[in-house]
This record gives sequence, C-alpha cells and structure tokens, in this order.
Amino acid sequence: MTRSSTIALALAAALASSTATAQEVPTFGFPAGFSPLKMDTSADPRKDFTRYAAGKWFDALVIPDDSVRISGLDLMSKRTDVAVRQTVEEAARKAPTAAQGSPAQQVGALYAAGLDEARLKALGNTPLQPQFLRIDAITDRNDVAKELARLSLVTNEMLVMGGTITVGIRDKTRYIVAAGDGGLGLPNFEDYLKPEAARYREAYLTFVAELLVLAGIPQADAQAFAVKALAMEKRIAATRQPLAEHKDPDKRFVEMSYAQLKELTPGFDWDGYYATIGIPLPTEVTAIEVNSMRERAAILAELSLEDTRMLLKWEYLRKSLGGLSQDFAQPGLELTRVYFGEGFQLPPLSKQVFNTIAAKLGHPLGQLYVEKTLSPESRRAVEDMVGRVRAEFRVRLEKNHWLTAATRKQALDKLDKVKITVGYPDQWIDYSSVDVRPGDYFGSLERITEFSSRRDLARFGGPIREDEFVDPRSTLPTVINAGYNSLRNSIEIPAAFLQPPTYDPKGDPATNFCAIGAVIGHELTHGFDSGGRLYDEIGRARNWWVKDDEVKFVAQTGKLVRQANAYQVLPGLHANGALAVTENLADVGGIAFAYGALEKYLQAHPEENQVIDGLTQEQRCFLAWGQMWSDKARAGYLRQVTATDAHAPGGYRAYAAAQHEPGFYKAFGIRKGDPMWLDPKDRVRIW
Repeated sequence: MTRSSTIALALAAALASSTATAQEVPTFGFPAGFSPLKMDTSADPRKDFTRYAAGKWFDALVIPDDSVRISGLDLMSKRTDVAVRQTVEEAARKAPTAAQGSPAQQVGALYAAGLDEARLKALGNTPLQPQFLRIDAITDRNDVAKELARLSLVTNEMLVMGGTITVGIRDKTRYIVAAGDGGLGLPNFEDYLKPEAARYREAYLTFVAELLVLAGIPQADAQAFAVKALAMEKRIAATRQPLAEHKDPDKRFVEMSYAQLKELTPGFDWDGYYATIGIPLPTEVTAIEVNSMRERAAILAELSLEDTRMLLKWEYLRKSLGGLSQDFAQPGLELTRVYFGEGFQLPPLSKQVFNTIAAKLGHPLGQLYVEKTLSPESRRAVEDMVGRVRAEFRVRLEKNHWLTAATRKQALDKLDKVKITVGYPDQWIDYSSVDVRPGDYFGSLERITEFSSRRDLARFGGPIREDEFVDPRSTLPTVINAGYNSLRNSIEIPAAFLQPPTYDPKGDPATNFCAIGAVIGHELTHGFDSGGRLYDEIGRARNWWVKDDEVKFVAQTGKLVRQANAYQVLPGLHANGALAVTENLADVGGIAFAYGALEKYLQAHPEENQVIDGLTQEQRCFLAWGQMWSDKARAGYLRQVTATDAHAPGGYRAYAAAQHEPGFYKAFGIRKGDPMWLDPKDRVRIW
C-alpha cells in the first residue's frame, strides 16, 4: 500500500494504523489470543453467543482516533507494525555500511528518505515536474496512448486505459495480452450514482482541486477540471457491473481479436501503447471492463487536447502521492473524514512510510522480517494443520451425497492440486539491481516501480513464472491476512498472520484448529464457492460443474443469503446477504473443516483432549472462532462496508457460520426455540 491520499487506501491504512512502541499497542487488559477472560459468562450462549464468547472484550475495546474499527486482528496488525518498524529501523541504521542492493541497504535507505519530511516538504511538487513537462509537450492525440504507456511503467498501474500481460484466463500455459480500464477515485462506483452519496461527490470535487493546486495547477483551472473529472468518472461508474457479478470471469473478461479492441476504442493508439511498454503487437487480447473501456475511448475523443493533458496529469498525480510530502496527504484525509467522521486521523508518518516500503520492496522487507519472527517449528506445525484440514475437506467431498460423480471427481482433483504455502515464498524476488539512493524518496520509488513493471512485462513469450507473496494488500509476509487465488488455485498464509489470536505455538489444539485451521478451511472453500468454482484445478476460467449440481449449490447458498439478510448491522441497516455470500460460505466451510479435523486429531491424541478453564475442547473451538471475529466499529464504516465489502460484520461472523455445524449445538446445549438455534432446513451442508 503506497502512501496515498485516495479514500480506498486511507481506509486500508485506518484498519492497520500504528503506534510508536510495543508498549503503546493497547491490550485493553486482555491477552492477545484466546482467553476465557474475554467472555461474558453472565450471558447465555444459547441466546447471544457473540456476547458470551467475547462480551467483556467488546466492552473494553476503544476505537482509536486514527481507526474506524478495532478487533483482535487489528491489534495483531498493530503489533506487526511495531515488529516491522523495528526491522526497518534496524535496516536504516545498517544501510550506510550495508552492501549496495542488499535488503538492509535498500529498505533502510528508503525508510530514512521517506521520514525526511523536511526535505520532502521543501521539494513540494518538484518531483512531479519531469512527467508534467512530458505531458505538456503532447501536441498530437496519437501521443496520448504512448504517454499513458510511459506513465504506466513508472506507476505499475493502468492510467485512464491501458494494457499489460497476464497469465491466460482460460489457457494457463501462456501469457496473454490484456487491456483494461484505469479505475476510479472513489472506493465504490455507486458513490458516483446514488443521490444519497452526493456529499461524497462534493467532497471529491474539493479533493481533486486541492491536490491539483498542490501540484502547481492554478486554482481556477484546478476547480474547473475537478468538475470535469467527476463527470467523467460518473460516466465510467454508470458502465460498471453490479458488485455481486464482479467475480464472474465470463462477464469480467472478454476475449477478442486485436482488431475488435481497436473497434471498441476508436482513436486510441494501441500500436503505440504496446510498442512503448515493449509488447509485440498481439493478434488477440483479453479485455477487462469492456463497457468502461468503450466509454473511456468516447471521453478521450470528446476532450480538448488541453483537458486531455490535464487528465493525464491528474491520473499520474493520484497514482504518485506516496512519494510526496504530508501536504499531499491532507486532501485525502479530509475526504476520508466525510466518509468516516471528523475524528479520523492519518496513521503516523513512520507507518505510512513502511506501508510504502511494503508495497514497493515487499520481498526484501519480508526477508528481514521473517528472519526475526517465524520459527521453523511454527511453520512446520501450521503446515501439518494444513494437511489435516485439507484431508477433512477431502473426506467430506468423497462422502458428498448430492454432487454428481463427474463434478465430485473434478472437485477432488482441484482440492488435491491446491498449492498452500505457509509464511513466505520458496523464491524471493531479487531487487538488488535497483538504485535506491539515500535522500531520493520519490525517485527511488519510481525506479523500483519501473523495475517491477519491466520485470513483469519481460515474462511475455516465456514460461509461466508466478511470484508468491507479492500482493501488498493481502499476501506479503508482513501482512495480516490469508488468501486464495482462483487464477492459480493456491493459498498463501503470510508469516505475520501466524501469531495470536490466529495461531499460538503454545496454544491448545482447539484454539489453534478453530482459528488458523478455520482460516485455512475458509480459504480452501473459496476454491469451491460461487466465484472459485468457475475456475478449474490449474486456475483456468472453466465451469466444470454439471448443471444439476449448480442448481443445488445455488439453492443451498440461498440459505446463507437469507440468514445474513436477517441480521441487523445498525438500526434500519441489514447485512448484504447477496454480496457477502461467498465469504459467509467460506466461513461455514472453514469452521466445519476445522472442527472435523480437531475431532480426528483429538481421537489420535487423547492426552490432549483436556478440559481447560472449565471448557471442553469443543467449546474452546467455537469460542476461539467467536473471539477472533469480535470487533467494534464506527457506524460510518459499517454503513460503507455493508454496501461494498463481501465480508460480513464481525459480530455476525462470530456465530453465524457455527450455526451450520452440529457440534456447535452439542457443545453448548442449544435447543429448538433458543435464539441461537437455526432450523435444520435452513442449515447449509454443502461440503
């Protein structure tokens, strides 16, 4: 995540804000991992399981001013921030004498440069000017595509519209040429269209204008262009697919000939674009967001050359904020406050800088972090749990009563071929050739980014080479997350995620199986949910399901939609069952596989089947799950994510998936008529 002022990245930063020292990471008087102390034993688990599992913990939680939510996972992120910062600070001390191009030299030099706010403030918008001058030199519309291509190399993103290469969506044996839309500035395309989101659009106008003024654009010109930018983005938003359909590859990825791409986007010089980024002209392409691309081309044809140059400056500016001074962060902060309240604050500068380092030098940073934090013993223990959870899923697939034999056979093949990597990649990316200069923050970031861009593009025409643990938002070794990738049929569990409350090397079986084990099961289930099942065992976009099985699957997941729709997030606001169905299904699979694997483990290791603190292993299993998801969030945040995030609120996740597992009812004596009782006909038993 770069140090950007866009609302989406500001939100991500809010959920992982930092503090200065380990002692300042709040504990609220409780251990980091599972603890009976977090329970409210005055509550009845048969009536309000979330309260029973973590009521005292919830009462003690206080949302910091720089955050929109607080939970055990957020606190784990804060503790990780401390560990990462200590790693980065140690690298900064060693950088002057470290070998040029080594992880310590690159990470340390970039960190020191990013913290030199006085120098960055003195530079102001100077770092932007070389690219601005190139843009100002455009006098021919045919040069627009070439300039967008050059800008894509130094940002490693598509601006306005552009192309890249990717592994084939349906043919995983080769790289293909892709073309797509450059994205929008607001986090949710519906914010451009809904009448009730008018205040967000007004704030966005101010955001765009203020940033352009900081970049050296006269105020009147900046304000005039902000109006045009909003109008353009509103047109693009109107072409977007509904969020619930976004994961369907047949709707998102459209294969076409190169000639058809040119017909789709008349006036855009694709020959010049691909030549500039170094890709041979293709005969066929895969287009992403086809309707948006068509609209982008129409907009570019309508714009004057002056407005086109301003558009390119704006797009480059908003993708480059991470290398500039804190002055450029202020407009984004004000926009974020419109979304989440006046109390919102940006994370400390140190946090912003090492977020940028994670995004740009994630592997060198990951190498330094892993050396200090992840023991070989913990990695092997989690890998063993991976095998047990996968085995439980396999047994359930083999015994599945409703899948046809053809679908079941392919499902088993896909499950067996899921690659699950724990902690860190088998092969680190080597950045040693990149010149990271002391005191040159913006320039070093652009050189790193261009290295990454060209390294990716150089793969075209060669054998498939997939990097692991590279997504700065979800899979770097320093990230609190675990993720399934449909296009690779793989799961990555970052090193930072292997700490309480998800994993404790000293924890009992139940609290580990039903935390990290359930997360593993959750990610495995994603390979077979409504989106994941549209990809096969090697990640090709291919629906391998028999039609009758699809019908039965949709009928089962409809139960999850109805269950979530009945949950009240805030007065008058209910959970979005259709949007959250894949994540809720993954939760159901996760806790089911973890519980089943735990029961088999305890049968094989009866000496570990112990009652601890008066709680059986079965009870501790579901309580560990409930505590892991318990959180407290601001109302503005809840309203935003309920409309846009596929993950249901923590208070719902703490119990909803367990309601589909028979062991939950047995563990706590839940009977028909109890509020926590879910009628068997409404329970999902897909796997």
